[in-house]
Amino acid sequence: MNNYLLAFLWSIPGLLVATTMHEFVRALASSAMGDNLPKSQGRLTLNPLKHFEPIGFLLLFYTGGFGWGKPVETSGLYYKNRKRDTLLVAILPSVVNLLLGMVFLGVYVNFGGNVNHHVANILNYLCFYNVGIAVYNILPVSPMDCVKVLSVVLPANKYFSYLQYEKMIQMIFLFLLFLGFFGNIFGNITYGVIQFLGHLFFIL
Repeated sequence: MNNYLLAFLWSIPGLLVATTMHEFVRALASSAMGDNLPKSQGRLTLNPLKHFEPIGFLLLFYTGGFGWGKPVETSGLYYKNRKRDTLLVAILPSVVNLLLGMVFLGVYVNFGGNVNHHVANILNYLCFYNVGIAVYNILPVSPMDCVKVLSVVLPANKYFSYLQYEKMIQMIFLFLLFLGFFGNIFGNITYGVIQFLGHLFFIL
């Protein structure tokens, strides 16, 4: 079988798990803060089809980590502490992705050499895409979670100034991404984070 096709097949579980967990945790966190919108839209579920977004999914595979699931709509109107809860809803999905990345890395390190090479490669991609989504979400580009963080940490006038250029920033970034300007950079950052997590296993 073609190596490229094999790589795509190996990556599918990682792509689905990473995007599904990211969006599910966002829905769960917002719901825990009192927001009923994710549940009313059927997003409080682990069904991957509910979180599937074709463009974001294909970008994840094409770029080696940059992409997204179907963004969960949330409403801060229901939050008791809007700034704190907005930050938690923005940050927790990536934290969970990192933790999942650590779990799959641990399984890969301990059992990867003792299983079928297809299973080993699937574990590798499960780790890579979970860590990759967390890494890419530090970018201040819509629909990454960092944009929500900016809405809290920036002064209102600075944030609204950013929003005026948000679409243009997104289009320029995606254009450069398709040209291959960022793929290697963030791929290397992702592998750097994975190596760091690997060292933690030996320390712990």
